[in-house]
Amino acid sequence: TGIRCAAKTLKLPVHLGDQLDSIRKKIEGAIESERNLCRLRHPNIVRFLHMAQPEPATVVVFMELLDGRSLERFIDNKPLDEAAVRSFSKQICSALLYLHSRRPPVIHRDINCSNIIVLTDNTRIKLIDFGLSIKLEQSVSHISATTQKPEGTLNFMAPELLGAGEADRPQYSRESDIWAFGCSVFQMATGSRPFADVPTIFQVAVRLERSGAPAIRDGCSVELKDFYSQCTARNRIERKPADELMKHQFLASRKLDKRGLMNLSLDDGHFIKQPKLD
Repeated sequence: TGIRCAAKTLKLPVHLGDQLDSIRKKIEGAIESERNLCRLRHPNIVRFLHMAQPEPATVVVFMELLDGRSLERFIDNKPLDEAAVRSFSKQICSALLYLHSRRPPVIHRDINCSNIIVLTDNTRIKLIDFGLSIKLEQSVSHISATTQKPEGTLNFMAPELLGAGEADRPQYSRESDIWAFGCSVFQMATGSRPFADVPTIFQVAVRLERSGAPAIRDGCSVELKDFYSQCTARNRIERKPADELMKHQFLASRKLDKRGLMNLSLDDGHFIKQPKLD
């Protein structure tokens, strides 16, 4: 195809034994359901090229090779200015709107700043990973050595996933993606992951039950704080979907940032300089 590609190998934690055929068929079914990823075309989503199953419990995913670094490394424990938070948030939200509008909807399952790549121009981002290991592990969970527990990045997991009991299978949804997106906004605005000081799922769940999502620092705009709160409502049905978030004032704003720099707006993934306001 002439496209530079990267390969990611996923090895599932299963004991093969006499269940080899069952495991192979379950994983084949999960791979088939995920082949739709190869049909995705969006400027802020990594291009999936092919999926292979060289061994019964091993899957290899081929994707376009991206030049850049993770948003986590780009942030580097320092808050981004609001113009950058706005631009990156708009790109992520645009990608989620595309995914969640598919039929059936495509759920990412593991949105976090490590699964968002900032390309080398430092203005464009792409979502990667798509929680494939989570989906594949769930497909063989009843014959796996692993216990039923939520998988993913702890600091970005929605309350309904943290609250799932051991006998329950966590239900990833558009709403849980939106929560994780809100947590990514939090990290961009503050420089730290939400609940960065909390080591266990239980303790995070207790914090959420007591006080909800952590507050964004003082100094951020009212629009940013409201946007974040609409992503991180404790009740999943109260979270705004991606199409409504795209219309939010925070993403539409063209204010100057705190340093008086000219704001930047997004057009097809690129920054355009706006006329300076008097």
